Amino acid sequence: MRASDAICDLRIWIFCALALSLLTGAVDIPSSELIIIALMVQMTLSMDGLSISKEMLSEGRREMLHSVLLCYGVNTGITLVVGSLFLATDHEAMWEGWVLLASMPCAISVVTAAILTRGDLNAAVVAVASTYVSGIALAPAISFALIGNAVSPLEILKYIVLFIAVPALLTIPLRRLRLDRKVKVPIINMMMAIMLFLSVSSNRDFMLSYPLTIAVVLVAASMRLLALAAVSRWMNRRLKTDRGSVPVYHVLCVWKNTGLSVSMCMLLLAGTPESVIPCFVCMIVESLWFSMYTSKKSSAADVARRNASASPWRCGG
Repeated sequence: MRASDAICDLRIWIFCALALSLLTGAVDIPSSELIIIALMVQMTLSMDGLSISKEMLSEGRREMLHSVLLCYGVNTGITLVVGSLFLATDHEAMWEGWVLLASMPCAISVVTAAILTRGDLNAAVVAVASTYVSGIALAPAISFALIGNAVSPLEILKYIVLFIAVPALLTIPLRRLRLDRKVKVPIINMMMAIMLFLSVSSNRDFMLSYPLTIAVVLVAASMRLLALAAVSRWMNRRLKTDRGSVPVYHVLCVWKNTGLSVSMCMLLLAGTPESVIPCFVCMIVESLWFSMYTSKKSSAADVARRNASASPWRCGG
């Protein structure tokens, strides 16, 4: 494998991050704040060069509704069902983590998926915009309805607004650099690796002390992912989703902003450190799934493009 291919392979970054976090042990740094910074860098690079117009919004109402339904209907519903199972365990505090995860908007990797698979970038922009704008109201409402004042709704609102506003402002000067995909993708992958390293490193002691609990959460996260992927495939077929938009809606349905949920648990639920466990376990599972899914779709897109550009031989006579 060439070095240029290796740094664009998210699987390598994930493996290195997990190995390093388990081998080095806990690091005394402000992990939650650094995760938010990494998320903002990732979102800024993902949104670089993209724009949303009034025409896209007015003509994409169906797509916006579709996006919100997948993120805050399907994903939130399945996440809460899975999380509710932990109310009957000795680790009831994890329910709060599942609720925060369920209340988050989609992962910014929805845009990355469109870039990697050469999918519909316009659909990705509309999808992300609609879920984050909806999240301004829905995220605080969901958390308050299910866990009350355990987390301040205003704090959740503040972080989501900052997460939208700061990258939007940073993309303005970034446009002048005209960064190529070969530059942006490795940095986006590195930010994901940093988030994984910080999340696992911060919870390494719990993982080693309660391996059975981690195994149970891992099984729950895996079953949740399989259920979300199955529902997403069914809905895309039922709604006859355009081929270029399938990767966008599939990733949107499966992947919440786990990085933001990890940070919020660490910042806002510091008194119940167990709450972050579902969030960072889901981050690991979904990162691995995302890397395999986009790699498969990207290879298929490359083959289709080569076949389309190849001129067939014709016999004269």
